Amino acid sequence: MTRSLTYAPAHASSGRATHHLLGLPLLIFLLLLHGVVGDLNNDTSPTHIFRSRPDLHAPIIDMKILRPELVTPGYVFIAPYRNRDPGAYIYDNFGDLIWSSAGESGPKVAHAPHTCQYHGETHLCFFQGEQHQGFARGHGTIMDKHYRVVKIIDSSGAGASSDMHEFRIAPHSNGTTALTTIYQPRMFDLTANPKFRIKGGMGWIVEGVFQEVEIDTGKVIFEWRSTDHLDPSLSYTFPATTDTSGNGLTEDTPWDYFHINSIDKNEEGDYLVSARHMAGIYKISGVDGHIIWELGGANPTFNQTNFNFSSQHHARWLKENGTHTLLSFFDNGSNTFNVTNKFSHGYIISINHLTNEATAVKSWGAPEPGGGLSSGSQGSVQLLPGGNVHIGWGEHAYFSEHTWDGAPVQYGQMADRSSNVMIYRSYKFNWTGIPLNKPALWTYAKRPDARNGMVFYTSWNGATEVASWNFYVSNSSSGPFGLVGSAEKRGFETTMRTDLVFGWAFAEAVDKDGRALERSQIAKTFIPSSSLAPYCDDSSCLRAQHVEDDEYDIEAIEDYVVDWEHLSPNRGFNTSQYYAEIPDETFLIVRRDTIDVGSLVLGMVLSMLLVAAALFGFYIFTTAGRPWSRKIKQVLPPGLAKSSAALGRYAYSRLSGEGEKDHDEDVMPR
Repeated sequence: MTRSLTYAPAHASSGRATHHLLGLPLLIFLLLLHGVVGDLNNDTSPTHIFRSRPDLHAPIIDMKILRPELVTPGYVFIAPYRNRDPGAYIYDNFGDLIWSSAGESGPKVAHAPHTCQYHGETHLCFFQGEQHQGFARGHGTIMDKHYRVVKIIDSSGAGASSDMHEFRIAPHSNGTTALTTIYQPRMFDLTANPKFRIKGGMGWIVEGVFQEVEIDTGKVIFEWRSTDHLDPSLSYTFPATTDTSGNGLTEDTPWDYFHINSIDKNEEGDYLVSARHMAGIYKISGVDGHIIWELGGANPTFNQTNFNFSSQHHARWLKENGTHTLLSFFDNGSNTFNVTNKFSHGYIISINHLTNEATAVKSWGAPEPGGGLSSGSQGSVQLLPGGNVHIGWGEHAYFSEHTWDGAPVQYGQMADRSSNVMIYRSYKFNWTGIPLNKPALWTYAKRPDARNGMVFYTSWNGATEVASWNFYVSNSSSGPFGLVGSAEKRGFETTMRTDLVFGWAFAEAVDKDGRALERSQIAKTFIPSSSLAPYCDDSSCLRAQHVEDDEYDIEAIEDYVVDWEHLSPNRGFNTSQYYAEIPDETFLIVRRDTIDVGSLVLGMVLSMLLVAAALFGFYIFTTAGRPWSRKIKQVLPPGLAKSSAALGRYAYSRLSGEGEKDHDEDVMPR
């Protein structure tokens, strides 16, 4: 069968000598260039500043295109790296932050966060580890809806740790097994093939390995190694030809001839594997590992009728039957050094097994003014419920959503191309996050009086169910606290302003049904000192500056008197009461105005007590017997004597000792 590639394959002779003479210097230059070209600053990679969570540096998403009425509901799951705080992130459709893994466990490299089914419930799965050039070392992580790590999954057997390119719970496994890739360096005789241009000793390659392992036991269910089935001479990426190929000379620079980057599994137990450096996608037998068919690659099974591809990522089965296969993948179209397509695309391909033909059914490009975007590495394509498609643009930290017909309805950019910030994959899923940590709150007032009022800044990392916030205030850390106002949730951090100033406050998260979900810590209102106030406005203060030597005032230091009020903003706080607890497990239904809930509840309780007392008195009257009843009626006017309520009240007064003494003497039997 034939395939179309516009660049010469790796085993062609033209230009090979030049490539190898320049290979090692080129590789060294590119490695050095990686650290120089990436200009990471707040212009090329802007980050949020949250006053309630200043420890978070989440990327700001610039939403170039957004048509909310056409975008699929859900959240964007994304994991930028080479940015200030690498990690797993969740954003809503408007580009507002929902969750940052850096806020849970600090900034750590993560890849491909997505929802997964484990033990019958929806969890969050992603890879976490250390990034290397073109691969990573680490493990798979499974979190529950409370963002607690419930399982760490490592590779098994004898070999290297898991790699970033694939970690997922295996389809059709009922959540019991996981798929993971491994980049295994090993010694290999590269002198036997003159095309490799290596002599005088043992060479080194990277073997593409994947495993299916039992999640709870770590037992290997299936393992596949590329060198057992595909010879390195079939590669389209030879030693020292790209920034990730390696030169094959040492264990530190092994030749990555295969570069496995995705695994899928079908209901019959076979696997779908994508190999970037082979420019091929393979169906692999789940029985003995042999290659059933090959799309692209050096020995293609199918004739590609209307498309070509190379350096691809994220191959997934969509449908299969006895005659046809429908699959999706991200066609990079380039590895930066060799180009088969001007722009990268998300593809849906139909394979006809009767005619051995492969046809592109759909393709989507980036909605760029120049007609598209070329991503030399990474990328993903995800078919969404309803027919839209979500695409991650790999080495460019962008994502997009398109209708089936190709119209872009969302296009978000996390960082400028010059920043060197990348995302391996991007996904969209529904998600319910219920954090176990508390909401965060920072309150600020420019002056202690009510001239400028005060501002509340509150957030809750990972919470998806918050609809609004209630704000409670007091002039004492021990209360009592009163409701001063409410605000609809807006973005990650909600802000509310009030004309009054109070010394202490806490925030309360409320869901769409009015239920109180959780309360923040009790925060002391920050009021700037007289020396800081000139640099503050009604919302906050400017960043501080260092005093230079020529501005250093020794006399001012000697005359300074310690302002104990501002030395510590929480001095004198009862540290056993940092957090305000919700008193009732059933939660109060809170109104969004400032009614006195305490007085209302007290009045209702007193009313219920009076009704109960009257009923109890009436019961005493009707069951005490006729002699007592006649005595009571003797002291009451005729009209009241016929009133059951009056008799009840009289009986209650007798029981409580409030009756007059003459009544005691005249009525009560002796």
